[in-house]
Amino acid sequence: MSDRRNTPAFIRPLTGTALGLGLLAASTLGVAQTTSNICEPDGGYVVAYYNGTFAMPEDADAQRAALRIARHGKYAGATETATTTSGKAEPVRYETFYSTAGTASGATESRFQALAAEYRKLLDGALTQNWEYFWDMASGSIDNWSVLAAKSGDSRFLAITSAFPGTVTSLATAAKTALQTELDSSNTTLAARQLARAQALYTERQKLLMVSVASSQGALFANKAFAKLGVTDSSVARHELAALPADAVKTALTTNMAALTIPTPASNQGFFTATLSWTVPATGAYGTGSDGKALVNDFDLHVIEPTPPVTGDNYVQWVHFSATGDPGKGGGGEISKQGYAGFLDKDGKGTSATDTGPEHYYASCDAGKLLEGSYWVAITKVRAQIPERTFVTLQIATAKAGEVYSHTFNYAAIADFQQQTKLTFPVKVVLKKNADGTWAKPEVTPYSPIAAYDTTGLPNFAL
Repeated sequence: MSDRRNTPAFIRPLTGTALGLGLLAASTLGVAQTTSNICEPDGGYVVAYYNGTFAMPEDADAQRAALRIARHGKYAGATETATTTSGKAEPVRYETFYSTAGTASGATESRFQALAAEYRKLLDGALTQNWEYFWDMASGSIDNWSVLAAKSGDSRFLAITSAFPGTVTSLATAAKTALQTELDSSNTTLAARQLARAQALYTERQKLLMVSVASSQGALFANKAFAKLGVTDSSVARHELAALPADAVKTALTTNMAALTIPTPASNQGFFTATLSWTVPATGAYGTGSDGKALVNDFDLHVIEPTPPVTGDNYVQWVHFSATGDPGKGGGGEISKQGYAGFLDKDGKGTSATDTGPEHYYASCDAGKLLEGSYWVAITKVRAQIPERTFVTLQIATAKAGEVYSHTFNYAAIADFQQQTKLTFPVKVVLKKNADGTWAKPEVTPYSPIAAYDTTGLPNFAL
């Protein structure tokens, strides 16, 4: 899957409609949240739409928009809401969890190109002006084409009407079969990012409804993510549509959303969050080491905050293996999880074969604690027992825009931890205030592949 790092295609938030989700006060920072809370109240829903077969990103966005309209009607400028069983209206955000058919080796594109090439071979001369009907046929519909064929009487139209749908069906079936095999093999990045986003939403205590069209490739992704989440509460639900949005969709979505409850993890949202998660091979693939203990994976999230106005630690991290208590040298422990402006409230230690994180950092919702400036985000590896089958995903989300950055790394691309000044950074988040004193939307800058510590302007420690 290609990496669209500034505007990820696989998860595309619906802009200009529902505003940010409810955010929890960052009480674990030790500061009571009162009127200085700059985040929204607790509560909210995310509807994750998994697109239909052969949909390109823009098609998937259009399908998601149609889903939203079916539920809420034409956007009227107000925050769109859903009502809980207790009668409370909470905000709703819709995101496209873009999925592609085929395998990580590029079969997705080749199958789609084969379909388009077949269509082009069937068209020539005057028929080429009817290229737009390709999209109808790719979705399995020949209604418009049949009408055109009947009116023209051209034998070529009639031939395509009878022959092409079979090609579509054959290629779609092959793509979904290969995709299911690839998802089951556990050595793919295809579902890693979508799963990481779902995992992040659950960690940040959002109610999540996964929606797809029945028997589509999106349904395969949604089913895989739902199973991997392994939630034991009613905060996440699956819903398959018999067809794209229709009148019955509104009732179905309303019923499903009302039944959702806030997740149980003791984690928090913030003005922005950083979430780190990773894959593990299929059950039983790890085995045990020479010490008889289960072989597991472990990775660490690091955030260096802006320099605080008073004495305080601005290096937030958790490192398990260091005996030193010096944070600059990687001394772990509870104290190192606490920054001045943020907190590492969830740490995935890789203690079991099913532990895939997440590690989770959130910046405070307290206007008196949040700092202007650059927040440098890094990841390091501790161990992975099967490196070639381990993929690590870092995501940045903001209060108003949802997920704004995501990148999946191969194990080999991640550095071991040595000390703070040896860290490298794939992304930076800059917080600023507007002229009127309100907080501006966070600025997220990705680096390709990374920014070295000595290019950041961060202080050097006498190590």
